[in-house]
Amino acid sequence: MPRVSLSKKFIDQLDIPENIQVFHDTKVTGLQLRVSSKGGKTFYLYFRTKSGKQKRPKLGDYGILTVEQARDLARAMLGELSKGNDPTDRHQVKNIKLADFFEIFEKNHINKHVKSSTAKTYRSLFVSVIEPALGKKVLEDITRPHVEEMVNQNDNRRATANHALVLLKLILDKAQQWEFMFSKRNPCSNVTKFKTQAKERFLSENEINKLVETLDQFEGASLAPKSAITIVRLLMMTGCRKNEITRLRWDELFLDEGVLKLKDSKTGKKEVVLSDDAIRILSAAPINNSDYIFPGKDGISPIQGLQKIWQRIRQAAGLQDVRIHDLRHTFASVAVSNGAPLYEVGRLLGHASIQSTQRYAHLQRSRLRVSLNKFSEKLK
Repeated sequence: MPRVSLSKKFIDQLDIPENIQVFHDTKVTGLQLRVSSKGGKTFYLYFRTKSGKQKRPKLGDYGILTVEQARDLARAMLGELSKGNDPTDRHQVKNIKLADFFEIFEKNHINKHVKSSTAKTYRSLFVSVIEPALGKKVLEDITRPHVEEMVNQNDNRRATANHALVLLKLILDKAQQWEFMFSKRNPCSNVTKFKTQAKERFLSENEINKLVETLDQFEGASLAPKSAITIVRLLMMTGCRKNEITRLRWDELFLDEGVLKLKDSKTGKKEVVLSDDAIRILSAAPINNSDYIFPGKDGISPIQGLQKIWQRIRQAAGLQDVRIHDLRHTFASVAVSNGAPLYEVGRLLGHASIQSTQRYAHLQRSRLRVSLNKFSEKLK
């Protein structure tokens, strides 16, 4: 059986053999790469226990594990062996630390199955919340009290702590699924999340009028780029999320059908029905050399810096507590208050489930109460 210095280049260029091939690593004694006749490539560690028993536990598949990660796991198991222990008696615990496993999770889950915006959030949560608290801990050593401590340390940013808890549970679920942990109980299970107040700010009719007036003033006096002002108007008219408009592409615009056909949104592909006013605004969008309708300063990539412009607009309008996302809430509240059924509002917003739209149910009840009171008056 050949002895080689295992490397990514070497493994990637291997042909599928007729029979199983085994390659012994020259850098870590006992580390083997087995290549099957079906093309599978798997790392194993061969060793003899103190009693002389031969064992060859599986470390993991190449692609899930890199060569260096396989070597680290092998060294950890050989370390146990040098102490007179049998690593496999610890149920093939891999002794891999959470920070190291996150690299595997990132490569095999985030990079393959997660949208770029969500991936950015995952990385930020891991670096800012999870890694400082648990990054140096071996996966199998993480307990529920450790998780609870991580959450409680972040009680000053409760929504962030809750999101980090969800992410950590997913990471450890994958560690179990990929056999990096023996324990079948996730230490994140049943850890209590912080209670948080949903931020739902709806603009009143007077506030909407004030905002429109401010946008007109900014546009007339050129106090902000026209494209940024147009985006704010469209957010009010469509109920779209910010990135759905700032990153809107020409090939997603179907004005003859009166819709936007977004290729990617928070909930996947999405069709946005446009009002006549929104169609008029988009019809007037200047032609450019970008894939995006609203390019940034370089004329190619999508516009940046909308938040800073919005802060100036809301300050001038006297709406300091209003976020850009509240324009989406306001769109929904206006629709419901004017008689649109919840299922229609959910479709307009692109909600994946009716549960997301239920937050506006109280607005529908208020409208129905007004109608009921009018009806009751006639019965007196």
